[in-house]
Amino acid sequence: MSKSTLLSVGSLFLGLMLCLVSVPAAFAQSENGGVGNDTVCPPVPTEIVTHEINPNYYNMNLQQGESSSFNVSFRNNGNEALNIEPKIAAVPNSYYNLDESWITISPASATVDPGAEQEFTVEVNVPEDSDGGNFETYIAFTDDLVPGSGTDYPQYVNAMYLSFTVPVYQKLELQTSYISDTIEAGKEYEYTMKIKNVADKNITINPKATRYDYTVDTFGLEDDAIEISAPSVLTPGEIADMTIKVPVPENATGTYSGYIAMNVNGKENNYGNEPQIELNFIVKQPLSVPYVKTFSTRTASPITIEVSTNSYGSDLWLRSPPKEKDPSFKLNLKYNSSPVDMTLVKTTQSDNIYIEWNNFPVWSNNENPNYQNSDRHYTETYTIPGAIGDWELSILPINADNFAYSINVEDSE
Repeated sequence: MSKSTLLSVGSLFLGLMLCLVSVPAAFAQSENGGVGNDTVCPPVPTEIVTHEINPNYYNMNLQQGESSSFNVSFRNNGNEALNIEPKIAAVPNSYYNLDESWITISPASATVDPGAEQEFTVEVNVPEDSDGGNFETYIAFTDDLVPGSGTDYPQYVNAMYLSFTVPVYQKLELQTSYISDTIEAGKEYEYTMKIKNVADKNITINPKATRYDYTVDTFGLEDDAIEISAPSVLTPGEIADMTIKVPVPENATGTYSGYIAMNVNGKENNYGNEPQIELNFIVKQPLSVPYVKTFSTRTASPITIEVSTNSYGSDLWLRSPPKEKDPSFKLNLKYNSSPVDMTLVKTTQSDNIYIEWNNFPVWSNNENPNYQNSDRHYTETYTIPGAIGDWELSILPINADNFAYSINVEDSE
């Protein structure tokens, strides 16, 4: 074979490959239920006859338990009569190939004379218990293959592309879709939430935690160290508890950001229709260096100092021990560089409570409102005999992520 012949065959093979790829691409541009036969393909080698198939792609939408059919015609462009037996052929490298038992083609075979046209009916039947999803396949009318096509994934020259969508219904409902908390290194945290099977048949689950790839690993927690306990099988309507234990490493820093895939019926996300739980844990670092404020007084009137903090609601309603510790402050005061005793005269705690009716499913709180703490305000008030001079106040917050202070000097009169 000459060099020019080899180049010609190679070009034809590349053209055929691009043609097969173009059929699903053309389908993606069509409307649901649409058909098409306007895809232009390059010529095939002379020993392979390209026959006319109309339509050369078709798509539809079906519900579980439904069936639908369409007609496709095959025109024999060759010089000999052909015995045509249409068959299902997998789309190479596809994640969405269907069970060929869902498709019936009639007649199952037919003899088509040169120049003649034969019509076939393709019927798609979706089982009642189908999980749903997006499905695709080729229907091959002859055994002619693209040159170089492998036996594992044969690519047929005379084939049409079929695609259809079956709705995916959610099978599992979660009390919440995220857990976010500020935690301490070296401690173990436990969270409990409710889950419910909302399908009409048994489902299996296998929850697994996975860190997001984009996070920097200074937390030091392996995904499989997060222990998740839940029933492996849930019956229709069953409500169960799921427990997540997070052992925080002694040297943990930074943030753990990931998710729990529920793996319903062995599928990680079931086409994105099954929920997952977002995880976000921030390691709280203990403070050792206090905040320092210097001020001066021009009278000997008494001084009142208030220090306060606001703690905003996290997912403490999910958390078992260790419970959140109450905030406090370590205060030191100096007058003209000498320590001064401070008298704690009042401690105040107040909460802002909201009634959460909508964020959680009704089944997860027994139809009662869920009282949630949106933020807690904590204040310590101190008094000090006054004097004219220079003062230094140091504040070290304990179990607090923020604080505010005020220094009040009474009117000398």
